[in-house]
Amino acid sequence: MTPPAPPNSGQIALVLGAATLFLLGGAISLARLWRPTNALRLTAKSLAYFGICLGLAALIWRSIDRGNWMPLADNFETLATLALLLAGFTLYVQRAKPIPGLDWFLMPIVIAMLLYAALFGIMHPATHEPAGIWDMAHSASSFAGAAAFGVAAGVGAMYLIASARLRRKAAIGQSPAASLERLENLTHWSVSFGFALLTVGIVTGLAKIIMQGRNTTLGAHWMTSPKVILAFTVWLIYAVALHTPITPAIRGRKSALLSIVGFVLMVATLMTVLCMPAGR
Repeated sequence: MTPPAPPNSGQIALVLGAATLFLLGGAISLARLWRPTNALRLTAKSLAYFGICLGLAALIWRSIDRGNWMPLADNFETLATLALLLAGFTLYVQRAKPIPGLDWFLMPIVIAMLLYAALFGIMHPATHEPAGIWDMAHSASSFAGAAAFGVAAGVGAMYLIASARLRRKAAIGQSPAASLERLENLTHWSVSFGFALLTVGIVTGLAKIIMQGRNTTLGAHWMTSPKVILAFTVWLIYAVALHTPITPAIRGRKSALLSIVGFVLMVATLMTVLCMPAGR
């Protein structure tokens, strides 16, 4: 298979422009702590929506160039798509049932993903072109699960900060942080959704290995591959986090920490895939 060409300068510029708009929107959102005006709120929200539009324009342009509309075909599209899904989820939650401060934790993840999309798109334009239904299901579920875990990690960080303020007997009513119960519920929802998708990703990945047999790119000792070890470690961590509602000993702060640790390992797994395309 011919390696994919890197994204052109215009596509890179659109992605970097989207990251810049998200950064400006985040800065204006933070400024509302000192000047909580409606004009600043609308400006921050408008910048975020324009950022999504720029990101979508880059993905559409890239798809037209390749002649393929599958948005998980290379590193540039994969990371940009994940970033836009996470940004869209954040804006939806903030519109439907706002959680003050949520965007401050999730938008930095969005910005980092867009910057990595530009970086890996140029340095490692490795293909993730699906060769069949198993490849398509594996790629889509794995990366969508990572986006859900990103939400869980961001909300988990908010939980830890709000919990610390509560321990110091801070005036929670004057804090931008949401209630601990609501943050814990959102973390559990995100973990549940991401865990289901990750499970599908692991099952379909194993199906690919079984179908390929000795021809698998992971080699005969595929079980010791860093990608496989990291993926199963992430799965186990989130399996524990998923059962926190029925296990009081690991609820609250411990559950939030598990969500953050799991996301860090998930990012490590994705970086292994992106930097080692032969180890798919």
